[in-house]
Formats: sequence, C-alpha cells, structure tokens
Amino acid sequence: MPAGWLWWVFFLWILVSGHARAAESLNLWHGYRGAERVAFEQLIDDYNRSQDQVQVKTLAVPFGGYADKLSAALPRRQGPDLFVFAHDRLGGWAIAGNTVAPIDSHVSAHLRARFPANLIDAMTFAGELYGLPFNFKSPALILNTDLVNTPPHTTDAMVAEAERHTDRNAGRFGLAYSYTEPFFHGALMNSFGPGPFDRGGNLDLDSPANIRSLEMLARWVREDHILPEEPSSTLVTSLFNQGRAAMVISGPWMLGEIAPQVNYRVVPLPINSESGKPLSPWVAVEGLFLSPWSKNPAAAVSVMDYLTSRASAEKMAIEGGQLPANISAFEHPRIATNDTAMAFRQQLEHTLPIPNLPAMTLVWVPLENALKKVVKGAAQPQAELHQLQRRISGDLARLERSRARGASPATMPVWLWAIPILLVILAGWLWRRYRNTLMVGWQTHRTAYLYILPAMLGMTLLVFFPLLYGLLLSFTDTTVFNEHTPLWSRLIGLDNYTSILGDFDLWQGEGTERSLDFDNFYWTLLITVLWTASNVVLAVGLALLLALALDKPIFGRGLFRLILILPWAIPNYITALVWKGMFHPQFGVINQALQVVGVAPVAWFDSIGASFFTGLVTNVWLSIPFMMVVILGGLQSIPRELYEAARVEGAGRWLQFRSITLPLLKPVLIPAVILSVVWTFNMFNVIYLVSDGAPAGANDILITKAFRIGFEKYQYAYAAAYSMVILALLFCYALWQTKVSRTLEGNR
Repeated sequence: MPAGWLWWVFFLWILVSGHARAAESLNLWHGYRGAERVAFEQLIDDYNRSQDQVQVKTLAVPFGGYADKLSAALPRRQGPDLFVFAHDRLGGWAIAGNTVAPIDSHVSAHLRARFPANLIDAMTFAGELYGLPFNFKSPALILNTDLVNTPPHTTDAMVAEAERHTDRNAGRFGLAYSYTEPFFHGALMNSFGPGPFDRGGNLDLDSPANIRSLEMLARWVREDHILPEEPSSTLVTSLFNQGRAAMVISGPWMLGEIAPQVNYRVVPLPINSESGKPLSPWVAVEGLFLSPWSKNPAAAVSVMDYLTSRASAEKMAIEGGQLPANISAFEHPRIATNDTAMAFRQQLEHTLPIPNLPAMTLVWVPLENALKKVVKGAAQPQAELHQLQRRISGDLARLERSRARGASPATMPVWLWAIPILLVILAGWLWRRYRNTLMVGWQTHRTAYLYILPAMLGMTLLVFFPLLYGLLLSFTDTTVFNEHTPLWSRLIGLDNYTSILGDFDLWQGEGTERSLDFDNFYWTLLITVLWTASNVVLAVGLALLLALALDKPIFGRGLFRLILILPWAIPNYITALVWKGMFHPQFGVINQALQVVGVAPVAWFDSIGASFFTGLVTNVWLSIPFMMVVILGGLQSIPRELYEAARVEGAGRWLQFRSITLPLLKPVLIPAVILSVVWTFNMFNVIYLVSDGAPAGANDILITKAFRIGFEKYQYAYAAAYSMVILALLFCYALWQTKVSRTLEGNR
C-alpha cells in the first residue's frame, strides 16, 4: 500500500476516535411505565439527536426494587449518572453520603425560577440543592358531580354536605379517603401547624396543632360518621365508582381507576374552619438527581435542564399524563383547558412537600398505628401522641448514635487481625490431622461428592453465608445511617442481645398514659408461643378429624379431597388478602352474615383477642390441607387386618383409635408437627397481611417484629440480633422435639 494511503487511513482513524471520545455517555435510570415511559424516552431520543457531545442511555428499573438498586449501586461507585426518583429519601441519602451530589454550583437562578418555591424546597436538604423537580403529585378533593354540584369552601361546609349524603346502613358516605394513612392526614396536620416537625426540623408530634388535627379527624369518624371504617385506596375507589361516596380525597393516581360512567370534578381542598387556613396536603415531588460519581456533572445538569424545560414539561404533561414541575407548561392551551390538571395546579399553591428529613422514615408506620387507635376510640389524641413522641425520639437517638459513631474516625482493632490468622491455623491443623481420611473418602466416594457439590455450593451461598453475615451484623450497631462504613467500626459486642433479652418491663408510660409495651420482646414471645400452639393444635386436630372421615368409603370422597386441598394450592398471600377483606368491619362478608342472623358486627382489628382470632382462622385454613394429606397417607398405610382383629376382640372405635390408629400415626405425625411448628412460628404473611399486628403491634410475632425493626425503624443490626434469637429458640425446640421423639420411639 502506498505511503500516502497510510497517512489518509491514519488521519481518518484520528477523526473517528476523536469523535468517539467527544460523544460522552451518561446513564439515566427511571421507573416509568406505559405512556410516561414512552414520552420520557422520546425526550431522551430528541436530546441525543439535538447534539453530539453527550449521549444519554436510559434504563427503566422495575419500581418495586428501584430504591434498593440505587442504595446498593451508588455507594459502591456504580449505577447511573443521574436518576429520577421521589424526593422523600433525599435527607437519608445526603446524610449517608455517596448517593446524591449537590448541584448548586451548576444551577443558575434562571433555571431555579422555573419551579415554585415549595417544589425547590423538596429538592433541598441542609441548605443545599440536590436535584431539579420533574413532576408532582398531591391529593385534592374529587366530587361526584351527580351528587355534589358546588364544591365546599370550608371544612364545616364539607362536613355538612357529607352528612347529607351519608347513610351508613346503606353503605353510603358523604366523604371517603384513606384517613389512617399519614400521607392523607398531612392535609389536616399542615392546616393547624407545621406538621410532625417544628420549624427547626425537630420532631414535634405531640404539639397542640397535631393534637387538634387528630381531634378533628376523630370527630369526623366517631361523631359525624361521615367516613367509612377501615379505609383503603381500593375501598375508596370502589365506593366512588358505585356512587356510594359523594366526595373523596385522592390524587391523580386515582383518575385512571374511575369508571367511565362516573361524572367527576377535581377541586382544591377547602379551608379549615377551625384554623382559618387551607387544608394543605403533602406533595410528592419526583426529581432528577445527580450521582456523586458522575464524571461530567455539568453535562448531567444540562440533561436536567433539557428535561425540565417548558417544551419537555408540556410533552410529559400531554403525552405522559404528568403534572409538570415547570409550571409554565400549564399555560399551554391543551393543559390550560384541562380542568382536572388546572385543579391540581391550584392545589399546588397550598401544599407542603413531604418532609425529606431522615427522621420522617420512622414516622410513617407508628403514626398510622396512632391514627387507627384514635379513630377507633382506643386512645386519646394527646396521650397517644405523647407516647409516640417518646418512642420515635428513642429510635431517633439510637440512629443518631450509630451515625455519630460511623462519622468519628476509628482504627481497626488489633485483635481483629488475629481472627483470620487463627482461622488459617485451624484450617491447616484440621487438614494435617484428617488429610488421609479425607483423601481416602474422596477417592472412594468421588462420584457422590461431585453429585452433592452443586447443592453444597447453593447451601453455602444461600444459607450459610447469609447466616454468618447476619450473626456478624448482630454484634454491630448497623443502621441506615452507617451501613456503608467498615463493619469493624460498628462493633458493639453483645449490646443488642442485652437490650433484647434484658428488657423485663412490660409497661410503658406513667399515670393515665401507662399501658402495655407491645414492643417488648417477652410480650412478643408470649404472643408467638400462643400463636404457634393454638394454630398447631387446631390444625392437627381438625386435619385428623377430616382425614379420619375421608379414610372411610363415603360418597363423593374424591371430590371432598379435591375441595379440601384447594386452600393449600392457592398462594398463601392471596388467601390472606381474601380473608382480610372478609373480616372488614363494615363491608366484610363475615360481619354481614352476623347481621343477617341478628348479631352485631364485630370490629375485628380493634382488640387483641379479635385480631388474634382473624390470623388464627386464616392460618388454620391454610394449614389443614397439608396436615390432612399427611395424616391421610399415614392412615392408609395402616393394615386393615389390625382393625378387624380388634373388632373381633370386642374393641370399640375409641379403643381402636387409641391403641392402633394413634400409635401407628406417630411416625407420620411427629415430623409433620415439627414442620408445622417451625412454619407457624415464622408465618410472616398471615400476620402481616391479615391483621398487620393490630392493634398497634400487639399481635406481632417475633418474625414480623424483626421485620419492622429492620425495615420500618432501619435498625439493621438490632433486627439481625432479633433474628438470631429466633433461630436459637427454634434450635432449642428442635433439640427438645428430637429428644421427645427418641423417648417415644424407645417406649414403643
């Protein structure tokens, strides 16, 4: 090839490689689906075509695991350059570090001016701006215009209008919303005061303003009777679609579920007649956030600039159905003439962003439990909020101690270096001592070892490693604030175990506020033992009766066997949700059946006993089929000649059962009972989905309590210690059951 051609090839290669370097790539994660995803990804395509310096690649992450993926990837310098997510986790991410980066230096005053002040506040933590608002969602008042023509302007007018349309006997209500969810109760709290936190960001749940908000809600429920019992989003939507709710408080997420034949109108929430201030719901803001590991933050912010421009906001509103944070988009004719969109735009003027403080994550579930107790009359607003303030303050103090310990510099203890050295020495000693035995075993049973190798690898990765890690974690104070610091810097020894096992005080509060502490380990252990014993006794007893009946040559035996096995074939979480609906105090089929026979309806989740009963019935229903199949198999293995000989000797049915059936069933019953005890002891789904531990966690068992500690209080190490205690209890039970089984076998 001539030398001139070589120069031309080299020159072209330089041009191509230079262009490739100039077109930098940015990764963007989002959780959109449907029309939102199509409109969003079209915007990204338009941006990529509009310039050649930066090419943005999008990844749609399933919403259910989105937050966990971000929390796992970003602190390890992986994941996206920028991502779309709700603002409420901002404070936790900012304090933990290595997840989001401030963008103040990249954002001009002109860019900030696109957004209302309350949406900018949502993206701000500790005085620093961490993202740009992209869209918002907030509740408003939705009217059935066939029932309500004029929107109420005050809460007194709203209550009066609701009373006109309420007929509880007919299942009709003037107002419906999920009033026991703190997100919706925020409208009342914010109309009386600043909400769960004071102006300085300190927890202030028991402030006079918050007490007044609970008193107003309790009055609506217990005196005015304008709201349905045990509300949920599904129930609210169903009542509205059936014309049995004249007004509902909900957000844009409900609009797609409204039946076509229902005529509705969205209006802003009214003014609080007691405080004179508008009901101010919390607004959830979805923002664009920057990763601290992005190599080109200026380019990433330029992408944010493009996505929040007026043209982009109009596209996301018209084609994606969003409420854009860039409020100039509402001037577009197609949006300005949309009464629903403009109603939410008006409501935005009287909203407050959900507090993005890390402490807010600890407020949601306890406040929901407090709301449930107050509206059911099980607690007074002032006393309940005082207790809630003390409990959450204690949890916050524990988290703050872990954060302070993680922030302080620490050196690795010398004795920790000795552990791997000792392990290596131990492994070498074991190898020298048992080498010949192991080699002979390997040569003799090589094929068998190869067969079990995949199973052992799976057990190591899925059982032994998590178990070992959980054990190590239980000796630390790992929380959401310090989980990314070195493990050795979090070691606290046996403190978690002494805290769990050393708390013998079953009571909390003083004077009139004194009550049982349902978070106490020994109370939860008592409930767990009662739960396990009652379930196993009932399930085994009823399964034995059914198996004895189906062992006889009765008519339709095959059909009965099929019907009785169905509860076991259906996934238990579906069965649990069905039973929860059946136990609904107002619309559940069980209470409706009780009313038919003249019995007053039962508030199933208001008392400890009734709530325990709901879980018991559900779990027994789920347990009977398995136990019945096992016992039926054992019955059919018993030789019939034994019964014939017993009848010849004059033995009755009870004597035959006691002398033949029961002894010969023991080899089948004992393993089945052991499995049933372990399964029931750890039956998370039924407790969590049916009663949710109601009232106020009183019926939580150990496994659900460990879940709440880890994923509602974010005390991961304490939850790990709780889990180790559960493991120890089950291990002790297994040893005892094995000893009993051997004793019984020896007496045969």
